[in-house]
Amino acid sequence: LTIPISLLAAGIYLFATGGTLNIISLSSLSIAIGLVVDDAIVVIENISKHIQRGSSPREAAIYATNEVWLSVLVTTLVLVAVFLPLTMINGMMGVLFQQLGWIVSITVTVSMLAAITITPMLSAYLLKARNEEKQSWWDDHIGVWLGKLDNWYGRVIRWALGHKKTVIGSAVVIFILSMSLFKFIGTDFMPSTDQSHLTASIEVQRGTRVEETMKTTEQIETYIRQHCPEVTLSSSSTGSNDESSIAALFTTSGTNMINLNLRLKDVKDRKRSDVMIAEQIRSYLKTIPEVVNYTVTTGSTGMGAGTNTVDVEIYGYDFNQTNALAQQIKTKCKTLPGARDITISRKDDKAELQVVLDKEKLALLGLNSATVSNYIRNRTYGSTVGYLKEDGDEYDIVVRLKEENRNSISDLEELTIPTPAGAKVKLKEVGAVKEFWSPPNIERKRRERIVTVSITPVGVPLGTMANEIKTALKQVDVPKGIMINVGGTYEDQQESFSSIGLLLLIVVMLVYVVMASQFESYAKPLIIMFAVPFAFCGVAIALFLTGTSLSMIAAIGLIMLVGIVVKNGIVLVDFINLTRDRGHELYEALEIAGRSRLRPVLMTSLTAILGMLPMALGIGEGAEIWAPMGVTIVGGMVFSTIATLILVPVLYSLVARHGDRNKQEKVRKHFVFMSENNDDQQIQNQ
Repeated sequence: LTIPISLLAAGIYLFATGGTLNIISLSSLSIAIGLVVDDAIVVIENISKHIQRGSSPREAAIYATNEVWLSVLVTTLVLVAVFLPLTMINGMMGVLFQQLGWIVSITVTVSMLAAITITPMLSAYLLKARNEEKQSWWDDHIGVWLGKLDNWYGRVIRWALGHKKTVIGSAVVIFILSMSLFKFIGTDFMPSTDQSHLTASIEVQRGTRVEETMKTTEQIETYIRQHCPEVTLSSSSTGSNDESSIAALFTTSGTNMINLNLRLKDVKDRKRSDVMIAEQIRSYLKTIPEVVNYTVTTGSTGMGAGTNTVDVEIYGYDFNQTNALAQQIKTKCKTLPGARDITISRKDDKAELQVVLDKEKLALLGLNSATVSNYIRNRTYGSTVGYLKEDGDEYDIVVRLKEENRNSISDLEELTIPTPAGAKVKLKEVGAVKEFWSPPNIERKRRERIVTVSITPVGVPLGTMANEIKTALKQVDVPKGIMINVGGTYEDQQESFSSIGLLLLIVVMLVYVVMASQFESYAKPLIIMFAVPFAFCGVAIALFLTGTSLSMIAAIGLIMLVGIVVKNGIVLVDFINLTRDRGHELYEALEIAGRSRLRPVLMTSLTAILGMLPMALGIGEGAEIWAPMGVTIVGGMVFSTIATLILVPVLYSLVARHGDRNKQEKVRKHFVFMSENNDDQQIQNQ
């Protein structure tokens, strides 16, 4: 029942804030579903255990809830302490995780209120008292097996308490070995998603006529149709006669440029990924002699973040030195495994014709530079003088000189220009046409000239590629006055990881403060939080076995684990304290509490694991972006559960040996469980 109530609360939040159901909100709800049932599981499991011991449903609902309501409250506060800071992230990360933080915080709070109010009320009316004479199929089979599981766990605790050095030593060895796996785990900024879309930008030899470029386009399209059956729709744009047109703002233009857009079949309808198809196209483009440069992009990266690239930024004033250094770095990077689509941001110098006008002669003839330049443009590029309609289509009518009359410098110098007085002069009489090599495009960053060499890693994590590039740059001789920096998406990744590290530290401190206020102790929270490092062990093993990189999504999963894994520890330690308050000796209390809390700990862990399993499998188009978070939480929950059940009791015995809860010291008042034959007045008197 807590699930629909929590979903209703999330719906009210989305309605109040004007939010919509999208991939972020749906993923947040799927994460929340695995958490909202935990509180109700703890409460109703304790109620059922009291009923099995002979209490009436009403008595069990009262006293069982009273035993665990505080731990349920604290576990919820811990989760809120973890997820609420996510709502304070700004920028693109805020777009991703603010809604996640609000939805999970709201749903777990509402589920906690429902667990300590509605769940006990319904349990008192719907659950039945235990009938000793009539045994159900569940009692004869499942109940017996669960009882054996409790007894086995009790023996495990006794063995662990008798072999503390072995347990702690083994834990340290496992921790060190698993942490060493992070050396073999790559890092990424955002996971790449298969969006069934490819784009390609292809450059042939500069100066190639559009007609010749179109032949290359047809050759490439023919190959794609014959050898890439996954492509369902393709469109191409070949050449552009005017690099100053509006189209040049959005695409790389020029008579030697080819732009391709390919739509693929859905992920479930093809065997190859978009990365494999892009690799095939790259391999073919490499064999075409006319192609001098190309890039093939596999759609966008997670949530529109763009393609993951490592950019080598070269700062320097001298064009020749920076251009030569960029070419040298490009050659070095071509030898790196996984380096694809290596491009230099600065275009090559190209030839152009400049008309140098004599302003004095222009003034004598009544002309100016604007009039002459407009006249030259109309005769060479052409001017639109009308429109032709044919079969419902409309075409521009462009008038310009024939090609043989505008194809050389001498032809341009013979252009006739009318004057306002009615006279006609040749262009060579008022100016000269000269040939120049135009300067390249100039980019600036931090007010300095910059040229960028961009490398796209394919099949290699972004962090690994950046480290290999840094190693290769050590072999490059950098001239004086030039500075090199490795940036791009890798720089964004480093900054984001720093922010995530700070957020993780804040979350750990908040969780510790919340637990310390509950247990009125500085040591007990540390015992519980020993499960967190072992959760990271599970993360390392899970990422290593699945070949998943440590990305921003996986890092957020690490932060979420801090709140999720301590929940079981809080429930266990709180019940250990309660058992010791009732007068049990330390080791006896550890065994009794462990056997009593085994089932709720396992159930809450399994709900979290099963809730994240579909996300970890990454089923469906675009689901790859959230898969690292699922893998992280599933792996962390498995190891943290083992650490909670075995390591936490051992550490508790070490810290609490001289504590304040032994039988010889202060014993607090505790509730006395009444049999179902006691009436309400007797219960109240007790």
